[in-house]
Amino acid sequence: MAKRNLYQFHGGIFPQYHKELSLSHPLKRGIIPKTLVLPLRQHLGIRTEAKVKVGDRVLKNQCIADTEKGLSAPIHAPTSGTVVAIEPRYKPHPSGLKKLSIIIETDGLDESIENVLAVDGAHPDSPVALKEIVHQAGIVGMGGAGFPTFAKLPEKRNTVKALLVNGAECEPFITCDDMLMQTHADEIVKGAQIVGHALGVEQIICGIEDNKQKAIQSFSKACADTEIQVHPVMTVYPMGGQTQLIQELLGIEVPSEHHAIDVGVLMMNVATLRAIYHAVTFGNPLISRFVTISGLGLEEPFNAEALLGTSFLELAEMAKPKQPIDYPLVQGGPLMGTALHHNNVPIIKTTNCVLANPPKPVETVMPCIRCGECMDACPINLLPQQLYWHSRNHEFDQVEKLKVFDCIECGCCSFVCPSHIPLVQYYRHAKSTIKDIRQKEAMAELAQKRHEFKLDRIAREKAEREARIKAKKAAVKQKTAQKPQAKSSAAAAAAAKAAALKAKKPSATTEGQPVLSARDKAIAAAKKRTQKAKPSTGTESKAPSDKQPDARQKAMEAARQRRNQAKTAEDSTDKAAPKDSKSAQAAAKRAAAVAAAKKRAKKTTEKQESNDDT
Repeated sequence: MAKRNLYQFHGGIFPQYHKELSLSHPLKRGIIPKTLVLPLRQHLGIRTEAKVKVGDRVLKNQCIADTEKGLSAPIHAPTSGTVVAIEPRYKPHPSGLKKLSIIIETDGLDESIENVLAVDGAHPDSPVALKEIVHQAGIVGMGGAGFPTFAKLPEKRNTVKALLVNGAECEPFITCDDMLMQTHADEIVKGAQIVGHALGVEQIICGIEDNKQKAIQSFSKACADTEIQVHPVMTVYPMGGQTQLIQELLGIEVPSEHHAIDVGVLMMNVATLRAIYHAVTFGNPLISRFVTISGLGLEEPFNAEALLGTSFLELAEMAKPKQPIDYPLVQGGPLMGTALHHNNVPIIKTTNCVLANPPKPVETVMPCIRCGECMDACPINLLPQQLYWHSRNHEFDQVEKLKVFDCIECGCCSFVCPSHIPLVQYYRHAKSTIKDIRQKEAMAELAQKRHEFKLDRIAREKAEREARIKAKKAAVKQKTAQKPQAKSSAAAAAAAKAAALKAKKPSATTEGQPVLSARDKAIAAAKKRTQKAKPSTGTESKAPSDKQPDARQKAMEAARQRRNQAKTAEDSTDKAAPKDSKSAQAAAKRAAAVAAAKKRAKKTTEKQESNDDT
């Protein structure tokens, strides 16, 4: 049971620490392996892209991978050598998958580029300047999280009220931070001062567990003439957690789903601060780190400042294994570490321990007895047993409501469980499943939006097409309507022109009588002749018989004259007749009149002949 009255946060456990195993041996430096494997992603965020190619010779501190997109941290060559391959290699990750890596064959010369970051050694006066140097140096959180440090720093001064230096190192077996504080406390202090000056913090506090007396003494000596405070804290797991150390040093509890910066606090690991000091002062990027090589399976555990890319198995072999290492090594400690699928994987920026513990007999997992020990041990004050039941039944909505993402996966619940249930594994599975569900939902939502956008685009294009067709039809209709109007205008213009010409001609009347055309004259002459013939015929019928021959001859002569006149009138009428329909009708009437005249003449002749015979 955790002794909550001795410290401020809830829960916690007191395991066997075994820290003396590695602290009893001196620090090892200058280990240059024959081959370095550098994964292109050693941090949280986007993978970097290789800036070198196979066959290139690289120098120490040279940037070999970087990206300008998103959250990332560049990678630099740990020593001089030749790039022999850029291919997928195994990396220390629970998935056990291969990731794209740069493989360097070292030459042992360790030739370097000095001040590759081009700094002048002066302390940055603004957060932006500090962020730029930290970013170029490829520094990430070296306490295990691996979050790029430049993204953790605020953009404005006076945003951070307190800078906390995390020297608790609470996990069993791990002593790399302890050794770093014993040997390089002054560099850590200077790194903290650089950050404090750039951000304008009000106070700097270093928390160190009270089981690290040498580190406390060394750090206190380095802070003697500075404003930095050294606070020994109680040795309890997980005191090194960010939330727990903030609560212990400041009495502030970070709200759920919030970050320390939201309450004006910035926490940094001692190794991260030392890396910042080297970057700002000497222009050196992050190419190595302190690593603990320990475990119950090693004769001589030790701490080493190892180059990034050094093999886990190679370091473990240097510690003189008690038996062949045919079991999985562990990255990290026994509580929060992960067993490796392949032992020949490289040290990366977040590696703090190579643990070689021979496997123990497998404990039989028993049903949960609802004892509540896990609840008492949880430093976040969650309900581990409820999380377990809902995770087991795939009730992820309930798991999320119970704040599973607040779980720091410290392993306290699994450590105290009398039924040996691997509770943390259930929580990790639930977290990953919920993230997958969210990702699928986000993708589905994006697909829905794209589909709706497509439908809107189709409807818009259809409306535009219909509008174009409608406009085209309207234009054609308007053009068609304008043609008759143009014709009528032309006809009106022609009529006006004809009227004007007619007005220019002489008067159409002669002494009040209309002027007759040739046709009208011919018709009038024919009518007169017909009228003259009628009275003469009546007179002749009453005349004496001796005068009949003369009358006959006169009638015949008159008929002949009428025929000639009619023919002449017909010819003149044909010449003067217009071509339109009215002229044709007039011609027909004239022909009918001529025929009638001929018929009357014939009848007159026949009547005279009959009278002669009588």
